[in-house]
Amino acid sequence: VRELREKLEVSRSSMQADMNKGKVIKALMKQKRQGEIPGIYGRLGDLGGIDKQYDVAISTACGALDNIVVDTINTAQKCVNYLKQADVGVATFIALDKMARFKEQAARKIQTPENVARLFDLVNVNDEAVLPAFYYALRDTLVAKDLDQATKISYGKTRYRVVTLQGQVIDIAGTLSGGGNQVCKGRMGSAAVADIDPRQLVEIEKSLEKTLQIKQYTLVFLTLIQKLQATVQTEEFRENRDRLEEMIRPVTEEVVR
Repeated sequence: VRELREKLEVSRSSMQADMNKGKVIKALMKQKRQGEIPGIYGRLGDLGGIDKQYDVAISTACGALDNIVVDTINTAQKCVNYLKQADVGVATFIALDKMARFKEQAARKIQTPENVARLFDLVNVNDEAVLPAFYYALRDTLVAKDLDQATKISYGKTRYRVVTLQGQVIDIAGTLSGGGNQVCKGRMGSAAVADIDPRQLVEIEKSLEKTLQIKQYTLVFLTLIQKLQATVQTEEFRENRDRLEEMIRPVTEEVVR
């Protein structure tokens, strides 16, 4: 039951996230579900998750989160043609077959100043095939706790692009961006978003309801069994008590005499 509840909540969250997306991504994901363009993976920001404390950092530093990831450049061309024909809108695509050069870099670990985290390493994915796309979008961007730390590590022997938890960014060129009262956040969730068909959600809800009914019937059955056991134990006790009284009655009568 717990697994079904968790699956249902994840599915509902995914459906809600899909409802909140623009019409372009919704139209493309519909094409994927219908089998018209199966090579679509989805919006980059939906294909990974990150701890909420890094929400502002990833939302600010990764401009490509709204890009659409596809398997090949041919699939990207099909998507472009569909968007044009349907007059839905425009989108930027990341074709994984063109990201092969980033596989090795995505797999390697690097030594960072003050052992700060590399933003790419903080992203969790369900499908490792999309990791090169995330590396393409993030490269070796580091995460600093504040602007003071960011300044120290960005201008060291090796130059790094650094983003702070508050959303300031220092680029390799040395430019600093930030400020203002509002920060960019909410462009990536804490977990990768599943592509859920509404019919799947209905099936999950039915399965959960059926499981809960079975569990309820099982509890009723167990309660009846416990009551029957209690009744049997009571009758056995009474029979044993009556038998014992019959056995000690002659002895009692002798003592009275």
